[in-house]
Amino acid sequence: MFLLGCSIWLMTAWSAEQVTVRIEGPDEKLERNIRALLTIAQAENMSDAHRVHIAHERAPDEIRKALEPFGYYRPKIDAALKREGSGWLAVYRIDPGDPIKLSAVDVRLTGEGLELPEFKTLITRFPLKAGDVLDQTRYERGKDAFSETADEFGFFDARFTRAEIEVYLRDYRAEIHLHFDTGPRYRFGEVSFSETPLEPSLLERFVNFRPGEPFRAATLVRFQKSLLDSSYFSKADVVPHPEQAKAREVPISVKLAMQPKNRYQAGVGYGTDTGPRATLGYRNRYLNRHGHSVYVDLRLSLIQTRLDALYAIPLRRPDKDELGFAAQIGTQDTLAGTAEISRIGVRHSTGRWWLREILSLDLQRERFNVGEGPQTSVLLLPSVTYTWLSTENVMNPERGARVDLIGTGAWKDLLSDVSFFSLRLNAKGIYSLGERNRVIARTQLGYIGTDRFRELPLTQRFYAGGDKSVRGYRLNEISARNADGDRIGGRYLTIGSLEYERTLFGPWGVAVFYDVGRAANRLDEPFSHGVGLGARWRSPVGPVRLDFAVPLSKAEDSFQVHLILGPDL
Repeated sequence: MFLLGCSIWLMTAWSAEQVTVRIEGPDEKLERNIRALLTIAQAENMSDAHRVHIAHERAPDEIRKALEPFGYYRPKIDAALKREGSGWLAVYRIDPGDPIKLSAVDVRLTGEGLELPEFKTLITRFPLKAGDVLDQTRYERGKDAFSETADEFGFFDARFTRAEIEVYLRDYRAEIHLHFDTGPRYRFGEVSFSETPLEPSLLERFVNFRPGEPFRAATLVRFQKSLLDSSYFSKADVVPHPEQAKAREVPISVKLAMQPKNRYQAGVGYGTDTGPRATLGYRNRYLNRHGHSVYVDLRLSLIQTRLDALYAIPLRRPDKDELGFAAQIGTQDTLAGTAEISRIGVRHSTGRWWLREILSLDLQRERFNVGEGPQTSVLLLPSVTYTWLSTENVMNPERGARVDLIGTGAWKDLLSDVSFFSLRLNAKGIYSLGERNRVIARTQLGYIGTDRFRELPLTQRFYAGGDKSVRGYRLNEISARNADGDRIGGRYLTIGSLEYERTLFGPWGVAVFYDVGRAANRLDEPFSHGVGLGARWRSPVGPVRLDFAVPLSKAEDSFQVHLILGPDL
């Protein structure tokens, strides 16, 4: 039976009629639509000659049907079918003729949405006007826009009372009549949340509207985004239920899935400027029902040790507003000198003017030595940071930009050993050139205003060099020097970098780069330059960058290897 079945299949396939279809005359768009509707063009072969002839006889009507949506109602069609070798050749020579034009476009709006600017815009910008060629694809696009806008703004009873295209072949003209009744506008109703370990009052602070406000779908999208941005939730489904509306108020249900309560991090790396290094981190995302959280990070290397802790409390807008109590202890031992730092402080972060704003007040004690003997400094440091970020993917952006502006200072008469003011600007931009190429540019600019620079602690002075500064140099290697050759840091910071990255295959790529920078006390001091090659890996947990950099100016070493993990912006 198997052999018999195979034989029948082979005979059927062998006897199938091969058909080649050639269309002459219309442009590419029309030809594509014609082929999509032609029965004779839908299969490479047909079972017998009779079916080929039937499909060929249908072709003129199918061609006319394919041309009508684009306004061609009087085409001239010359159809021919003939044997060619063992198959068939179907040739259709088509003159579409003159397209039909619109003598009237009647678009009307009734209902509560009549005064809504978005609906008025749809009428004035309807894609077809009197005198235009009838194009049914543009008509459908304009028609769909009314339904989409009604759904966006809560007109759930909206309907077309008339939606017609009238074609008058005798006069060879057409008319559009599109009448849309928006009906009444619905409003937001009560919001219900699924069960979570968090207080209902905390969840309610995420809601960005009040019951009774006019409905808008974009408001719910922002609501969902704020839930996901908070770090409490791994999933947030925000669903309106207009079918359950009472007095035209739409109830909203929110189904939430929690992130794991505890998160542990560990990492190791190596760089010629730091030697072996390790990081350990712990995060408790919701310590209690009020959503308080705890962060602890430990960073260890041969030149730097740092322990950071933060206790954070969500405020009025839990995804944006946060009050934090921070503590830090650490040591540094770089070419610039040594430092022992301890710090406690309070910070407030919020969203303002499309920026991220962080206000902080820290009390810092630092024991340091920059080659001029041990010193101890106590500073009360108010500071402000504004961050602007534009990207669709922070971890692996194809394009985007980030700008950070940081201002800090101290006043000697207010719990500080020295008065100073510091302003720093960090900027980075990523631009794609095609699918496989990126150009990355960054700059850092800084200024310190003080008349007692020698008393500033090491952490408040400007230095350059290292994997996030000028590659090819050790951390803090680039610096102004005193008469003894000690690196004392600078009042002015200037760093620039330009990098070209090319994706080779999958997540792997290569890069070439040029860095330049200085940390100076005079504007005429020379810059240090570095160039290099890098390997790039877009790992599942974020980008990994391995750079081999060579200094072009005087340096401690002939090259540096930098291993960098973390987001591009």
